[in-house]
Amino acid sequence: MEGRHRDVETRLALRELVDTYARDVDRGDTDAVAGLFSAEGRLVAHFHPGRDGSPNVRRGRAEIKDALVAGLAPYLATTHVVGSQVLDVDPGGGRARGETVCLAHHVYERDGGRRLLVMAVRYQDEYVCESGVWRFAERQLRLDWRDDRPLAER
Repeated sequence: MEGRHRDVETRLALRELVDTYARDVDRGDTDAVAGLFSAEGRLVAHFHPGRDGSPNVRRGRAEIKDALVAGLAPYLATTHVVGSQVLDVDPGGGRARGETVCLAHHVYERDGGRRLLVMAVRYQDEYVCESGVWRFAERQLRLDWRDDRPLAER
């Protein structure tokens, strides 16, 4: 039973990690988000590929923070609703892989009006446990679909 208990604890910790990421992004706390990554962690964005079609890769907490600051700058507010998470946990401990889906809502202004951009994001993650704390070793962001429309007034 001890192995099963550890597996449940790991799965709960990894769910808390992805939920904390969403919360901290929505708060605009880019230092906290960057701190969820290992020191050598990578954030790989497939949204806006480079000229050669390769994804944008940010390495280390400083680069990740800078990318988040720039990425969040156009938005007045964001709300990330985290959906399912499927995990593959290394039975030896210390490493895991997972896929999490999220509806990411972004409010911004254009031409004097507010707009709502909703993106269905699929995160493909690699996790590492460092001194008992789970962190992202790599987080890949992939866009499944998006919808951009005027924001309805309250």
